[in-house]
Amino acid sequence: MKNVFALMKELGLDPKKEMLFFGLCSLAFVGLGVLLFLFRGFGFLLLFPVLAYGVFTFYFFTRYGSVKRKRIEDLGREFVNVFTFFGIFITDGFTVYNALEAVEPYCSEEFARRLRALLAGIDEDKSVTPFVEFAKGFEDISVKEVMLSVYQMVDEGEGGVYIRQFQKLFGRLSDTRHAMYSAKRLSRLDTLSFLPLAGSGIAMLALTLSIMEIMGGLMDVL
Repeated sequence: MKNVFALMKELGLDPKKEMLFFGLCSLAFVGLGVLLFLFRGFGFLLLFPVLAYGVFTFYFFTRYGSVKRKRIEDLGREFVNVFTFFGIFITDGFTVYNALEAVEPYCSEEFARRLRALLAGIDEDKSVTPFVEFAKGFEDISVKEVMLSVYQMVDEGEGGVYIRQFQKLFGRLSDTRHAMYSAKRLSRLDTLSFLPLAGSGIAMLALTLSIMEIMGGLMDVL
C-alpha cells in the first residue's frame, strides 16, 4: 500500500482524496448489496455487486501503474516530436542552447518543465551531467545516446559531422519509436476484438443467474 501512495504522489494526486473516493465507492457497492438483500433476500443476484466491486477494486489500484506507464510512453513520443524541431533549428544555424530554447513552445507543460531544468543545468554545469539527467526521465536508452550527441555539439563544436551524428542517432530512435507505436496500436486492436466475446459471456452469465433466480422463486411458491 505504501508503494501505491508513493505512486499517487508521483503522479501529482492526493492520496487522501483518492482513498476517500475509494471509500465512498465501496459504500455504494455495500449499499447496493444491502438493497438487493432486503428486496430479494439471499440469491444469485448478490453476486453482481460482489463481482463488480472486485473488478472496481482491481482497476482502481492498478490504474496508477498504467497512468505512469502511459506518461512515460507519451514523453517518449513527445521527445521525438520536439527534437525533430530541434534538428531543424540546428540545421538552420542555431546554437544548441538557442535551439533548446526555441523548441519550448512546441512542448507540453511537463516536457517544458524538464527542458527548462536542462537549460538551467547547462547554465550551472558545462559538463555532460545535465544532458544525462534529462535523459534519465525516459525509458528508451537511445534517448541518452541522442542527448550525448547533443552534448558533443556543445563541447566539441557544432560542425557538420556532429549534426550528422545527431541526425543518424535521432533518425534511428524515431524509426524505432514509430515502429513500436504502430505495433502497440495493432496489439490494442487485437485486444478489442475479444470485447464482443466478453460481452456475450457477461450477458449469458446474467441471463443464467436471472433464470436460476426465477426458478428459485417458483420453487419457493410451490
